[in-house]
Amino acid sequence: MATPFPTSPAAQSTGPPQRWLLGLWVVIGLGALAFLAGFLAGRGPRTWAIYLVNLLFWSGLSAAGPAIAGIFELTEARWSVRLRRIATTTAAFMPISFVLFLVLFTAIDVLYPWVGDPKLVERKAAWLNVPFFLLRIGVGVAALYWVSIRFAREVHASPAGAAEEPGRARRARLAVVMLFLFVAVVSLFGFDLVMSLDPVWFSGLLGGYFVVGTLYSGFAFLVVLVGVRSLNRPAWVMPATEVQDLAKLVFATSILWMYFFWSQYLVIWYGNVPIETRFVLARFFEDPWRGLAVLACLIGWLVPFAYLLVRLTGRPPESHRVLVGVACLSLTAIFLERTVLVLPSVVGRLVFPYGPVEILITAGFAALFILSYLVFVPRLGLGSRAEG
Repeated sequence: MATPFPTSPAAQSTGPPQRWLLGLWVVIGLGALAFLAGFLAGRGPRTWAIYLVNLLFWSGLSAAGPAIAGIFELTEARWSVRLRRIATTTAAFMPISFVLFLVLFTAIDVLYPWVGDPKLVERKAAWLNVPFFLLRIGVGVAALYWVSIRFAREVHASPAGAAEEPGRARRARLAVVMLFLFVAVVSLFGFDLVMSLDPVWFSGLLGGYFVVGTLYSGFAFLVVLVGVRSLNRPAWVMPATEVQDLAKLVFATSILWMYFFWSQYLVIWYGNVPIETRFVLARFFEDPWRGLAVLACLIGWLVPFAYLLVRLTGRPPESHRVLVGVACLSLTAIFLERTVLVLPSVVGRLVFPYGPVEILITAGFAALFILSYLVFVPRLGLGSRAEG
C-alpha cells in the first residue's frame, strides 16, 4: 500500500528507538484494557464520554496542523516555510482518527439520548436523525482528512517553499478547500458531537467556539513541536524572531478563544432562559466541574496572556523553554474544556471525572498520537528540506 506521504531513503533509514515503540504499544494496550474495564465495571456512558473527549481533542490537534499550514500558505507567510512542514506532520494521526470515529459510531445510542427517544428532538428531526448524523460526520471527516493529507504531501514535496516556486497554485487551491472543510467539520464537532449530547440545550456560537479553540490548541502544539525538535536536534534552531512570531499567534488565538467564550456566556446569561442557563450553571457553579472550568480559564488564558504580554513587548529571548511550558498549559486547558463540555451532559454529577480508567484511556490516546507521529515523521523527508 502506498504511504500517504512521500518518502526518501534517508528518512527511511532512521526511525524511533524500538524501546520507545514498545513502550507506546504497552501504554496503548493498557488504555484498551482500561476501556474494557470501564464496561465491566458498569460505567459504559462514562467510559464512552472520556473516549469522546479524547477523540475530539487529539483529532482537533491532527486537523489543526494542516489548517495552520494552509493559513500560512494563503497569506504568503514566507517566514513560516519550516513551520508549515512541521505543522503538517500532525496529519499522520488522521488515518487512526478516522477509525476511532467509526468506533464511536457504534456507541451513539449510549451517548445521545435522542437516538433512543426521537420525541426529544421532534422539532429537530430533519437534522438530528441517525442516518444523517452518521453521514455528515463520517463524510465530513473523511473529506477533511483526505484533502489535508493531499495538502501535506504537496508541502513536503516542495523543494523550497518560496512564493514563486512551481506548484504553489495547486497548494493554494488545496488550502482553500481544506480550510472550508476544516471550519465546517470542526463546527460539526461542536454542534453534533457535543451540543446534541443535551438535545434540549442549544447555542449558535458553539461551532465557532470549537473552531477557535482547535486553532488555539494547534498553535500551542506547534510551539511544543518546535521546542522538542530544537532540543533533540541542536543543529536545527529556529531564529528567535520566527519563534516570536509564532508566540504572537498563540497570544492572538488565546484572546480570541476567551472572546468567543465570553460572547457565548454573555448571551446566555443575559437572556436568562432556563433551557440555556442550566448548561452554564452545571459547569460553573457545581462541583467538580466548577474547579475544572476555572482551572481551564486560568491556565488557558490568564497565564498565557500575562506571560506573552510581557514577552512580546521586549526583545525576543533566545531560550523558549518557558514558552513551551506555557503552550503545554494551553493544551491542558483545551483538554479540560472538552471534559467540562462533554462529561456533565453524559454522567451528570461525579465525585471527580478522572479516575484510573479515564487516565489510562487518555494515556492510550496520547500514545496513539505519539506513535503515529514517530512512525510517519521519519518518512516525510523533513530533515534536509526543513532545515534548508
